Amino acid sequence: MSSESNGRKPDSQEPGPISGASTRLSARAPSAWGAVRDALASLHNLDALLRSTNVLYKTIRDLLPELRTSAGVLRDAFERAQSATDQATVAVGDQGVARIRDLEKLLDATAMAEDEREDLAGRARALADELEAAADLLALIERAAGPVATDVSLHPIVREAGRLAGSNKGREVTARMDTTAPDLNVHADPLVLGPLLALLVGHVATATGGEVVIRPRIRTGGVGSIAVEPATAADASLEITTLRVLPTLPATVAAARL
Repeated sequence: MSSESNGRKPDSQEPGPISGASTRLSARAPSAWGAVRDALASLHNLDALLRSTNVLYKTIRDLLPELRTSAGVLRDAFERAQSATDQATVAVGDQGVARIRDLEKLLDATAMAEDEREDLAGRARALADELEAAADLLALIERAAGPVATDVSLHPIVREAGRLAGSNKGREVTARMDTTAPDLNVHADPLVLGPLLALLVGHVATATGGEVVIRPRIRTGGVGSIAVEPATAADASLEITTLRVLPTLPATVAAARL
């Protein structure tokens, strides 16, 4: 992953719609997906309600029609992604639709299984995180299709990246940041670079089961790049930062490359 820094001034306006992006959900950041974000929030709320012994099960059952509506909102979003022209978006849509089927089974089970709250809560949390990850991938692909680039420095982006997934979602991952070299300025869209870094950190951490290190690098020709790789014993003294990352999905790498 690399981004050039050539002294250009920050863009003052967002570009218009990108040709070919009309089949996508939104050309803007994940936070702009109002209905989808509300639906995801309701799923995370189901996890919290199931875990709370103060909430009567009847209350949870009464919320099931609303949760089924939320599932429908998410299904519509992922089915639209399945009709996109690029394979990465289609793959994310396929993943999302598959998880919606699992969600519908979970809601059916929740309607009957009052004595299995802890198990249902675990399933709800896992599904909510996976659906959130899929929605974030779609939003990242769309934002990357029409980026609003500016000059940004690596270190602040890394420190902020973990907050984008939400403080109560996903899992914490420890990353080390190589600050032994001067901070790297890159010309990029922070709303693409930050989530992309979090995705890559989560992917490498999942694949290796250990800490990761984030390094700024200058490649041949003066092009700045950012490497995310497994940490080694030599990195033990580097600055530690904690990121919250969502699950790595089968389409994560394809989406990141797009």
